[in-house]
Amino acid sequence: MLEKRWLQAAAVLALYMPAPLAAQSEKLIVVTGSRNERGSYDDYYDEQQSAIGLTCKADNFVKPIYINSDPRDPEFRRAIVTAMLQETIRLAAKEGIALVAGDYRLVPLTEQTLKNLSFGTGTRPDTTRVKILARLSVGERFARVGEVDTAIAAFVKTVPVSGRSYIETARTDLAINNPQAYRGAVVKAIADEAKRYAAMFGNDYGVEIRGLDSELFFKQASETEVFLYIAHTFVIRPN
Repeated sequence: MLEKRWLQAAAVLALYMPAPLAAQSEKLIVVTGSRNERGSYDDYYDEQQSAIGLTCKADNFVKPIYINSDPRDPEFRRAIVTAMLQETIRLAAKEGIALVAGDYRLVPLTEQTLKNLSFGTGTRPDTTRVKILARLSVGERFARVGEVDTAIAAFVKTVPVSGRSYIETARTDLAINNPQAYRGAVVKAIADEAKRYAAMFGNDYGVEIRGLDSELFFKQASETEVFLYIAHTFVIRPN
């Protein structure tokens, strides 16, 4: 009977609850009646995120910069935005700020790659808008998001605007180089944790892990860290 109860306790452990990574340095966490009342310790909470994975420092802060122009003539708008982009590239090089472009895979922004940028529309009618990003290494000149925001806010003020043109910025995000290179380390983290769980049931128990062939995901874990994970489950059962 006792063995049967142990077997019942060793049911499938579904690992889809996110780890409160931002809370790891806290000694006391407030427990509330609502899952929505979490507070700042897990600002990056995601219900679809696996609890087991790998946390690592991001390589770069990336700050979106939007260059806008809204004269009536679309060709004139495009010419103004292009001129402002060229000036932004020149001033960024002078300030040691790397500029990149892209929504997912980021490529350096230069006079040559500038020709490949897509000119979109802004939030107002008859507006031409282009998005670029400032890329700043984490932990060198900048250790916190606030420092990045301050530096980029000062930088965009140096870019000359022409007529009915303006520059906007958005929330600072993180970027990592070649996330697939971390896949092996993520799998090892899952294996180590699964074996640790199985050991709690004694030497007669082992573990079966499912889903390791799934996609590698990555989410922001803290102000400067990224959490990489593979959605998976594991089963603890007698050997």
